[in-house]
Amino acid sequence: MATDDHLSRLERLTRLREAGALSAEEFDREKAQLLQWHEATVTTASSPEDPENKAMPAQDGEGRAPGKRRWPFAALAGLTLLGGSGWALAHRGGATSSVAMADAAPGVARKASATQSPPTAKPAPSAIRSLPEEKQMDLAFDAVFGLGEREMRVTEDAVYTYAKGKLVWASFGPVLIVEGNGEPYPAGLGTLGIFYLREMHGAKFAETGRWPDAVTGSIMGNPPQWKIRRDILDGLVIESTAGGVWQGYVCDAKTLTELTPTGPRSLVTFDSHYDSSGATEDGGQTYDGTIVNVVRNRSFDVRFDGSRLITQHFVRKGTHYVSLPAADGEESKSAIPTC
Repeated sequence: MATDDHLSRLERLTRLREAGALSAEEFDREKAQLLQWHEATVTTASSPEDPENKAMPAQDGEGRAPGKRRWPFAALAGLTLLGGSGWALAHRGGATSSVAMADAAPGVARKASATQSPPTAKPAPSAIRSLPEEKQMDLAFDAVFGLGEREMRVTEDAVYTYAKGKLVWASFGPVLIVEGNGEPYPAGLGTLGIFYLREMHGAKFAETGRWPDAVTGSIMGNPPQWKIRRDILDGLVIESTAGGVWQGYVCDAKTLTELTPTGPRSLVTFDSHYDSSGATEDGGQTYDGTIVNVVRNRSFDVRFDGSRLITQHFVRKGTHYVSLPAADGEESKSAIPTC
């Protein structure tokens, strides 16, 4: 075997090692075998001619020079080396079957290694989410209302006009939450519309679900005050506050609404604010409740400040929250006076 052939095969082994198709142990073993064959070939080529070879008659009518008689053994040694290398690579599951294959197509070993242990693919970035919030909102409104008026008739008597809103990105996709204004009279209530969207090719949304009056608002057609909470449950929860004034009494209630993959779901509604100072001459009573002491997925407290301190405890029961029973064993409906 020529010295150039040994160097070429050593280079091929090096390329396979760099590509990850051979471990360090396999590389050292193949390199040692290659060097042993190289030394044996050099020794044979440089040793004196065997007298017996000169006396051996030619076969098949062809004469052979004494130095050319060992080529079958060299070829056999080369095939053995190739076979051993192929077994080592095949044993790694997905590598090339021989050193010669790597020389013919240097990228094969790298491709095989990548197929065996692919890197963790990063999710494709959202084309819309990288846009300014104002542009995201425009695309969301276009998907829900088109280019016409942002108005919906939910029932025969309830027509809402939608204006301000927010686009939130839940784990299952984008959600448009929009404030809806109803008829401005005492019995008319506003609302909060919730619309599920899906991002489409070409930087646009498609609507997948709609609940135009998902959350009840306040009197006089006003939408509720609201915010997104991320501490109540693992998913997104809307905390909304709605109410009004009746003959000098001010009463509000809070509602927690969970955004689930199948749609919005009400978790609990409780009285959160009371003020009778405008209806009585003795100054009345005032209470204002705030959600505190949240234990995700389990419980929370409502702490009332005002005329006296009150704490109402809520625990999760199935898909809803309930207040703990009062002393008489009945579920506590309200911890404060109501209108």
